[in-house]
Amino acid sequence: MGTLTDLAARITQHAQLLDEHLQSNNLPSPSFSIHAPPDFPNPDKDPNVEAARVALIEDTQTLRNLALGPGQVIREVGWSIIDLSTLHTLLSLNIPHHIPLTPTGIPYPTLSTLTSLPPQTLKLLLRQSATAGIFHEPIPNHIAHTAASAILLRDKPLGDWFTHHLEEVFPAGTKLAEVVGEGAACKGEGKGPGGESAFSRAFGIDESFWEFLEKHPDRQRRFFGAMQAVGGDEGHDLRFVVEGYPWGGVGGGEGRGVVVDVGGSSGFVSSTLAHTYPNLHFIVQDYAHTVASGRAQLPSSLIDRVSFMAHDFFTPQPVTADVYLLRHVCHNWSDGDAARILRAIAPAMKESSRIVLVEVVVVEPGVVGRVQERYMRNMDVNMLQMLNTQERGKEDWERVVKEADGRLRVKGIHKPEGSWDSIIEIGFE
Repeated sequence: MGTLTDLAARITQHAQLLDEHLQSNNLPSPSFSIHAPPDFPNPDKDPNVEAARVALIEDTQTLRNLALGPGQVIREVGWSIIDLSTLHTLLSLNIPHHIPLTPTGIPYPTLSTLTSLPPQTLKLLLRQSATAGIFHEPIPNHIAHTAASAILLRDKPLGDWFTHHLEEVFPAGTKLAEVVGEGAACKGEGKGPGGESAFSRAFGIDESFWEFLEKHPDRQRRFFGAMQAVGGDEGHDLRFVVEGYPWGGVGGGEGRGVVVDVGGSSGFVSSTLAHTYPNLHFIVQDYAHTVASGRAQLPSSLIDRVSFMAHDFFTPQPVTADVYLLRHVCHNWSDGDAARILRAIAPAMKESSRIVLVEVVVVEPGVVGRVQERYMRNMDVNMLQMLNTQERGKEDWERVVKEADGRLRVKGIHKPEGSWDSIIEIGFE
């Protein structure tokens, strides 16, 4: 690791490379302005730029933790609960929407009138969030947006993702210790024959997360928006699906095949693939109301090649296709249920058919960078507390596939460079 000076020198090198990239391409420098771009500017997806950015993040985190010392690192983790509770309060009371997207923002007394909250309460809440870079006071007694708070208003899917974490994930996390301590976790999905999830315990329900959403349409709509935001993460960019599998060879080498998008939500993945591969036909399967919404949103140019079908993926697959695509589906279910999903597809398959899973494949510590590993471990715990399942490694996927149907095998696992997901190809032995 070297000395603090060594770390600082590496940080300078990474920063210089990024500055040169921005200047040579006439791109805006990162800032906290409300007009700042939502992500670090790298329009050409240059892998060297991304590597320098990630290295800069990792080295600055290391330097900061060393400068803090272990005691302060632990205190910082503890205080992060206050960050969440404060933002939960602000968002629940709709306070950010009363702050104009202007450089000077709004005086506290005016905000107090609009929200019917005392100025002192507003100050203590907003000033706490300001210490995390969310909101700031540009002039005395005024509160204004920063880039981070502004994006919660401008980017609805990201706002849905953040609010989902505050409203569903955070409460579930408070019950994780109870459920794990009682040995209920890791035995099945949701609450029922397999065991109880932290989510079901937190909400006092005798049903799974998915059944809960079906009964709460507003929460379900927010969750769908949150999943759209996940798809917008650089590591989950759809280009990795588009470019990471030989779609052009599907259906006899001329790309004239049929792809069933199992659990495909509104069909955004199929639509993206259809734009790139004009000879492929897609059938999107999901809940009836979900596919109805997708059908209504489908561009007219794709109507002839993208269709929708209501289908429960635990029931026998009614369509014989060349590829069955499941993106971020099986990780939502226990091993037994994931095997059931695959088992329901197998009878409809041709000898040449493939099941293509797009999933995070967990690896041992240190195999990937710390930024990606933290995301992977967070996802793993989140799957546990919300759904009583987990992300899976290579051997786990092979076991699930074998349990699904003895004729099926994992043909290969490919992780495109820069992707957090892997593409798992499954076919008959």
